[in-house]
Amino acid sequence: MADIADIANDLIANEVSNVLKSRAETPVEMGPELCVECEESIPLVRRKLGFDLCVPCAEEVERRQALFAV
Repeated sequence: MADIADIANDLIANEVSNVLKSRAETPVEMGPELCVECEESIPLVRRKLGFDLCVPCAEEVERRQALFAV
């Protein structure tokens, strides 16, 4: 017999699957080809997700935010 955690995991897995399927069917608005900070090329996968920073610049922004978080 499934317990509450199993039912919740199944529900979450189904919802994630539905969202991913619906996103795959909709046109993707891609981010810029070049990083807005350093002007290096951004990988296609990051652009499809809408990011406008390359990985190193994004990591640096997150590091600065963590250092100066109040």
